[in-house]
Amino acid sequence: MSRKMILRVVSLLAAAVVLAQFCACGEDGREKREATTLRIMSWNEDFRELMERFFIPRHSKLMENVEIEWITTEINSYRSDLQNRLAGGESIDLFLGSCEMAPFLAADPNVAPLADLGITAEELSCQYRFTRVLGSDTDGVQKGSAYDAEPGILLYRADYAEKYLGVTHQEEMQEKLSSWDSFLATARTLNEKSNGKIRMLPNSAELWKSVDWAMSGLWLTDGKLSVSDESIAHWLNTFKDIYSSKGFASAKTLDDDWYGALDSGVFCFYAAPWLCRSGRREVADITTIFSYEKRSGVSFGKFRTSPAPEGFVYGGNWLYSAKNSVNKDIAAAIIRAFTCDAAFMKLIALAGMKYVNHSGVCRELAALQMPNPLFEGLDAFSVYDAAASGLELSVPTIYDRSLSGLLYDQTKAYCKGEIRQREAIYNFRLNVWKRHEEIAEEPRKTW
Repeated sequence: MSRKMILRVVSLLAAAVVLAQFCACGEDGREKREATTLRIMSWNEDFRELMERFFIPRHSKLMENVEIEWITTEINSYRSDLQNRLAGGESIDLFLGSCEMAPFLAADPNVAPLADLGITAEELSCQYRFTRVLGSDTDGVQKGSAYDAEPGILLYRADYAEKYLGVTHQEEMQEKLSSWDSFLATARTLNEKSNGKIRMLPNSAELWKSVDWAMSGLWLTDGKLSVSDESIAHWLNTFKDIYSSKGFASAKTLDDDWYGALDSGVFCFYAAPWLCRSGRREVADITTIFSYEKRSGVSFGKFRTSPAPEGFVYGGNWLYSAKNSVNKDIAAAIIRAFTCDAAFMKLIALAGMKYVNHSGVCRELAALQMPNPLFEGLDAFSVYDAAASGLELSVPTIYDRSLSGLLYDQTKAYCKGEIRQREAIYNFRLNVWKRHEEIAEEPRKTW
């Protein structure tokens, strides 16, 4: 072969290489992503719907050649299944966690800090503080980022407030519900004026949410049970006061008798944005539980909102990534969109009336005063923002929910007069020692 021919062949090969490189690039000149599988784990289909409806169509370049493997596990076994997979070395690029799972996932060494994904504290500064606290470990390292905020509020019956309490203005009723002293006084007055006909709450378990979150991160000091007898006595007496004023009905939350109690006989109940969503049919389905045909009753449209005596969390979804994820860039992009990007989060909020975890977006929505049929056209976003902004929590531990449950057991017995206060406190400490010997010592009887 002549030298001229050789040079021509080399030129053709070089041109072929350039053409191949050009074809491997997108229209914007960026190199195409190689085919990859993104593994996402959850216990429901909600996040998948959000991904397919909002994220993927708006991030087509990023998601090109990306196949999503959805891993769905029943909620009852979700956390154990997830943590077993992570401990076994599985690479799960993105997974969801609830507020109850947050302490366990934050403490798991196999869960990546958000900083490892390149997500900075400045990017997360738009979020409500309580969601950042719940997504962090005890050293303050944030691992989970919530895309919705679910601060707890109270919903009360406006018609009962007027009939039995003589209150017609929402602001006045809020004052009667937003502190423990005023809440207890309202329960006593309601019982007296209604001759015991109207109960303050559907059950005591709902009110116990206040204890769960008021004590969040305060049960232990340096890994040991440190809650004082005085603090325990405060909650025992608070609940006994309400119980004595016939403040609790016996309806289990979200059961059929609960709906019935809210229609007739119960003054207020604990709720959150997810329980009160509604919107125009062409924008979003009306999802409030009170508007379903078989649920809608005499109470629909008669509720008003109020802060609870103690701030609490009632749900939420946090996004995490495994430490050994092979698709950290995609995971980071998804987390940024759902939990940091104001424009994207506003889109989700308006399309589904979700209360997203972006204080700026939510205050903008509150200013619009969007009517909610559940509240006879009144807006609730301003109440949600106040509840979310004022919610102060310490980082919870993996023991908090268990300890709260053990105290609740004794509280019920104390309210019914089955045990005295000192017995309730002793029994609580004894049961903590039996269940969690690593954090408590065997108590001694003092009588």
